[in-house]
Amino acid sequence: MKFKNVTRISMIIVILMSLLISNVQSQESTAENGQGRYKILKFHKDSIKIPFSMHNGKPLMHLEINNKKATLMIDNGVLWDHVWLFGSPLVTELQLKPVDYGSVEGAKKENSSTAYISENLTLKFNDIIFYDQPSFVSPPEAGFAAMFPGVDGQLSNTFFKHFIVEFDFIKNEIILHNPKKYKYTGNGCALDMQLTENNTFSVPIKITMNDGKIYNDRADIDLGGIYAFKVALNTVHNIQVPSGAKQRPTLGGIEYFAKINEITIGDYIFKEPTVTFGDEKTTRVHPKNIGMIGLPMFMKFNVIFDYFNNIMYLESNENFN
Repeated sequence: MKFKNVTRISMIIVILMSLLISNVQSQESTAENGQGRYKILKFHKDSIKIPFSMHNGKPLMHLEINNKKATLMIDNGVLWDHVWLFGSPLVTELQLKPVDYGSVEGAKKENSSTAYISENLTLKFNDIIFYDQPSFVSPPEAGFAAMFPGVDGQLSNTFFKHFIVEFDFIKNEIILHNPKKYKYTGNGCALDMQLTENNTFSVPIKITMNDGKIYNDRADIDLGGIYAFKVALNTVHNIQVPSGAKQRPTLGGIEYFAKINEITIGDYIFKEPTVTFGDEKTTRVHPKNIGMIGLPMFMKFNVIFDYFNNIMYLESNENFN
């Protein structure tokens, strides 16, 4: 009888230890789809929530980098998994060690300068920590720190691509879902998301010009783009600027603004939207694509990026109308 009790207690201990080990493994993991390791500090129903605030048309996140307070924009125009630091005073505080060098085109094209790659950064948000992260560091003379005062750098949302990444522009939250448990149950539409040779993602889109001409192809996505939609000139589509378009000089060229007849993205139609037109100097898109979808358009939706299945979900929110 005594032997049986000991055996039963031993079995209970084994079970408890197994549960403990399983729980630890669910809290800390190697990022299979991303860089380095991460540790989850707190779940919200199988997801992690990261708040952001909008400032001058950009989503900003507050976090700690190597125990130093930092502010990063979030973007995904040129998609990479690195943290991009702009050369603010934070870089001096971090005392980063270069592991490789390169050049970076400055905020003004003539400001090309030497940049470097560092590694082993730790990024801590309220509910999750990312370890062993690489960083791309541009120097102050490149001009990005001056262009975005108070911002230390930029983080692409592909940094989070070991999760299903949801943007809620009403609650101003990034929600990281467990990819093994996530299933989309909303009322929106699913778009085929393809990675281009330019290292950007594109989705299907249709635009109808004022003369009735229809272009049904793909558009790059740029969560940091300042225009709702930018039509690319000088591509294989040979789209022309409508007559009467307003023009404005910009970095490296001229942009044009005009209404077109219609834009269709998935199940959503925009009638007579004002769009921007730009050539290859002002619109960096894949040469076969129609243009670029920017942040003002995305803010009309709840946006979910599934990098495991290359799907983007769009569901209209209260900004839509």
